[in-house]
Amino acid sequence: MEPVSNRTIDEGYIKYRCQWIKEDIVATQSVAELTAYRNALYRLNFIGEYSNGIGFGNLSQRVPMPAYAPLSAAASPHFVITGTQTGHLPTLTAADYSLVTDFAPQQNALICKGLRKASSESLTHGVIYASQLGIHAIIHIHSPQLWKRLLNQVPTTRAEVPYGTPEMAAETQRLLQQSPLPQQKILAMAGHEDGIVAFGESLQMAYRVLINACLMTGFMTQSESADALQFPYQQA
Repeated sequence: MEPVSNRTIDEGYIKYRCQWIKEDIVATQSVAELTAYRNALYRLNFIGEYSNGIGFGNLSQRVPMPAYAPLSAAASPHFVITGTQTGHLPTLTAADYSLVTDFAPQQNALICKGLRKASSESLTHGVIYASQLGIHAIIHIHSPQLWKRLLNQVPTTRAEVPYGTPEMAAETQRLLQQSPLPQQKILAMAGHEDGIVAFGESLQMAYRVLINACLMTGFMTQSESADALQFPYQQA
């Protein structure tokens, strides 16, 4: 287990203003693929819990807008995301996810539905979905060694920008507009120690972006990366 640093001590705590509608809305079959990839990330220690009991790592998947949703360019994308403080769980059920139906990064606010509140990095996920219409999956992991290898080698957020804030959402938006992030689909968070975000057109593609980064930086061998790519398909 990785040691807890001063910069990761608040990981997992919700910083946004949340309108939480507590209801059993997330269907089991709708999160089967999410759970397979989430469990693969848990197996790789990219999602987990620090010794102080604070969880780390999350992932999400875009879901179709309901028929009653406003047909406007300003309408927030909907996405299902792992709930807050679920990093310690070996596997998840539908009750451990949350459906985000609206968000406003500038106001540091969102609306979510489910039996758990949405993860602390939900606003960053929302900004990526809103800016990149072809993106359907986002992965946020923690890995001290991989983070050190990727820092400033891939698009990297500024060190003074803390996680889970409107500033981080705005910084992610800046990278999407002013860096190769839309093409590389992976970023390191300089102000969020160990934090890495990868995304793609599907969960499979987002996961491959991450594993390819592990291989290209020497964090994984060819054999280890090949094994890791099979993990999502080895769930019970």
